[in-house]
Amino acid sequence: MRKDKRVLFLGNLMIAYNRDVLRGVAKCAATRPEIRVFFPDSFESADIPRLLQGDVHGVIAAGCPPAWRLPETIAKRRLPAVDISAELKPSSVPRVVTNDAMVGRMAANYFIDRGFKRLVYYGLSQHYSSDVRQEGFCQQASKHGIIARCFQKENAEAEDRAGIFPSTAARWLKDLPKPTAIFAADDHLGAYLVEACQHLKIRIPEDVALLGVDNDDLYGQLRTPHLSSILQNTQEIGLRAMELLYRVMRGRKVRSSTILIEPVRVITRLSSDIFGVEDEVVREALGLIQQRLRNGLSVKWLADQLAISRPTLDRRFLAALNRTPTMEIQRTQMETARQLILDSDMPIAQVAEASGYSSPRQFSTSFHRYFKQTPRDMRKTHRYAAPHSPDSRTEPSFLPNQKGYTTRYWDIHRH
Repeated sequence: MRKDKRVLFLGNLMIAYNRDVLRGVAKCAATRPEIRVFFPDSFESADIPRLLQGDVHGVIAAGCPPAWRLPETIAKRRLPAVDISAELKPSSVPRVVTNDAMVGRMAANYFIDRGFKRLVYYGLSQHYSSDVRQEGFCQQASKHGIIARCFQKENAEAEDRAGIFPSTAARWLKDLPKPTAIFAADDHLGAYLVEACQHLKIRIPEDVALLGVDNDDLYGQLRTPHLSSILQNTQEIGLRAMELLYRVMRGRKVRSSTILIEPVRVITRLSSDIFGVEDEVVREALGLIQQRLRNGLSVKWLADQLAISRPTLDRRFLAALNRTPTMEIQRTQMETARQLILDSDMPIAQVAEASGYSSPRQFSTSFHRYFKQTPRDMRKTHRYAAPHSPDSRTEPSFLPNQKGYTTRYWDIHRH
């Protein structure tokens, strides 16, 4: 008779990141008939020792603040575990996390590509992944001759915790030169800044452009303007974490204590949908490129529309963005194509047309040259799987456990 292996998922399911990681865990567990994944609806740090009692064979920790002392508790109980929270520095517990340095670099490149010269990072105090994102953001900005300013959210004050007014952010927001681009360590902080800017009558995105991380619909789209965000490959994190935990549970050695998963891309919404260049001609040209892209355009057409010579337009683009109009047109075409490849089922020929190419073959050649892989390969290997409802084999059930907690679990048995 097969003995089931019970895996405990510890994480706040109010957070979109944790919910999506759990979907990845379920996908992997569906291929292991003996695995049952369960998780408490809510719990406090004091509840963790009791949750780990009984018939628990492995733990995936989606939340791991220092107060939990989870690595020590897990080691004491000799439980196989994988940390996906990145809230602590690397320890003896294997980790599967987003490449946070790359997240920071992606954010810096995003704003720099839009012409911003003033960059700010807003992070979490005493939070490891926030520190790594800050380092990546600042180092990438420095490569372009920009010194990014950094601020951290300390322990919230009483009115801050109540959500009445984010007072700790307001002290530095009102003194920023305009326009400024701010990268927040996560969407929760990004939403916090949206609230502060509105209270201070700071315009978004005209005065301050905002970008978060996690693509959390609760925090990022509850307030307006909706928050631009870096999309992480969360389901891949969950899948890889479950694979790693399964190996550890079977007594196998793991080669690396940390597995890094690359972020997917930036999703642009109103909070950052603006160009930060001060040159009005270049700013108008960028708008025309966005508007005209599908119909095809040339630098000559662009120069004619702006009543300026092509050499002058080239010089102004190089001064403002450090790239020519030709390079900007290609960049916009490729980024538009990548978004359509990853987020839709649109046929490649239609993607080519929407990106301003009249020939699918020419489009595929240009795409491969730019991204080092074909459009079909990118769709096959890197496409982000949007959240979906579990099928009949993975429908969540609710059971009270021995300690009285309400615990959900996915029954992965095949029928």
